[in-house]
Amino acid sequence: MEAIVLAGGFGTRLRECVSDIPKPLAPVDGTPFIHYLLDYLYANGVHRAVISTGYLAEAIENDIGGSYRGMTVEYSREFSPLGTGGGIKKALGKCTEENVVVINGDSFFDVDLFAMKKVHESSGCPVTLAAKHIENACRSGLLDFKNGRLCGFIENGIAPSGYINGGVYFIKRTFLNCITDEKFSFENAVLANPEFEIGVFESDGYFIDIGIPEAYALAQANKEKLVSKRVRSAVFVDRDGTINRDTVHLYRKEEFEFLPDADKAIAELKKKGFLVIVITNQAGIAKGLYNTEDVDILHEYVDSLLCQKHSVIADGYYYCPHHPEAVVEALRLDCPCRKPKAGLILKAVDDFEKIGIKIDLSRSITIGNRMSDVYAGINAGTKENILIGSDETDYNCTASAVYGSLYEAADNIKQVF
Repeated sequence: MEAIVLAGGFGTRLRECVSDIPKPLAPVDGTPFIHYLLDYLYANGVHRAVISTGYLAEAIENDIGGSYRGMTVEYSREFSPLGTGGGIKKALGKCTEENVVVINGDSFFDVDLFAMKKVHESSGCPVTLAAKHIENACRSGLLDFKNGRLCGFIENGIAPSGYINGGVYFIKRTFLNCITDEKFSFENAVLANPEFEIGVFESDGYFIDIGIPEAYALAQANKEKLVSKRVRSAVFVDRDGTINRDTVHLYRKEEFEFLPDADKAIAELKKKGFLVIVITNQAGIAKGLYNTEDVDILHEYVDSLLCQKHSVIADGYYYCPHHPEAVVEALRLDCPCRKPKAGLILKAVDDFEKIGIKIDLSRSITIGNRMSDVYAGINAGTKENILIGSDETDYNCTASAVYGSLYEAADNIKQVF
């Protein structure tokens, strides 16, 4: 999935709390609010985000950069205010998926995007909005909808409860091309336009809009609710001999070369809804041939290639620097992270749990070109443990499947959702 984050507003109502930074960077427990939003998108399977900026755009762009966790990030800057509709339309021009998630940069609504995407795609509607039922609705405009279709809006002031627009949308990427104006209100020109069929997806997820000081204070008091809890599936993939040509103790980026279509395989697995986590033994560190910084630089280079070619990056890199015969004494041990042991996989599971993503190993896959990769998956408890491009014959049915390449394996793996 791709997502747009609308982060270009002036934040006038919140100026007394945060006067010198854009509203999406307002800190909640020391963390910029937009980080919670990006964590939410990432947990829900978004692999690429376009942030629509305007007011103090440089501050947001400098804070986030070109990637966030396992997502690539681009920016669509408004040099003059375009309205919500104009901002969305401009940002959609940077997207490639048929349907795109859009969220506000100053509100958090914990909608299950996987479920919402299914409803949106099956409805045939060009736009689907997420609706939230609230008890104290007197200050909010309410939605009038029936059978999953928006009928209109109700000006409130009387009803104690009702459904409001939660500011999370799925939009068909080319839909707004029917509006010729460059500057327009999405709410007025699209949602309130009876000519358009708008879908409605009900969600009971946590909702908060930090646009006013009282709500911002409430977000501080309920910061734990800003961590979206999601269960995801992962593909744990070996590096040397699986993703790239194995030159033995590779660490120079000049020597890195993808195996045929391996980069496409990673992009395909990401688009099928998997986290793609690289796990690799790096005995060269233990032997003193290179250091951890060299490995990190190489992995940054791999991500840069993936980003350039496919607008994706890996979700994580985990490597074991130990070896029983290490030259470096501190690294001379038979550690639990060296494959065929499961330590790298289990460390990744633990790390992702901390950001609200529970990796379900019973729905996850391990892929590598050696039996040590297969056994690492078996020891961790992954559902499938695939051997690829290998002349090893000692698999004796321990491998779930055997394919000629990473791309062939990725092509045969079914999507998550």
